[in-house]
Amino acid sequence: MKAKQKAKITIDVLMTALLVVLMAYPVTGQAVHEWVGAGMLLLFLAHHSLNRHWLGMLGKGRYSGRRILQTVVDVLLLADLLALMFSGIRLSRYVFTFLPGLGSAAAARRLHMLASYWGFVLMGFHLGLHGGAVTAPLRRRLGGRAGALSRCVGAAAGLYGACAV
Repeated sequence: MKAKQKAKITIDVLMTALLVVLMAYPVTGQAVHEWVGAGMLLLFLAHHSLNRHWLGMLGKGRYSGRRILQTVVDVLLLADLLALMFSGIRLSRYVFTFLPGLGSAAAARRLHMLASYWGFVLMGFHLGLHGGAVTAPLRRRLGGRAGALSRCVGAAAGLYGACAV
């Protein structure tokens, strides 16, 4: 496996792990949430740097129904994450205190919560639509068992999400 591919996988796994920590805000508290969010910001930038060819390919090729759906979900997720980052930086009491306050904290809090919930939905779609790329390394290592394993993990995540709502 190429170094760039290993970096992409590592970043995606780290982003997923940090997302779980970010969801544990009542347990971790404000300071940890902010530092982990800042780490997520860095990983987000690295993820998009490694996948920058996506932007160059937007106007090229044939758009099937699946590609249209993937592109819409990816653009919505990008907008959502930008809203999360902007509102998170605005709400910061530990990490980004050196930045001046931009706008209302109450509005930023509402935007942050709205973007958080929509982010979960959009990230689920994003991971589902890019599932082949996620499970390809597993299929190479585990063979036929990878499909069953990924379906079980997906079902468990879906059930947890349904119960958590």
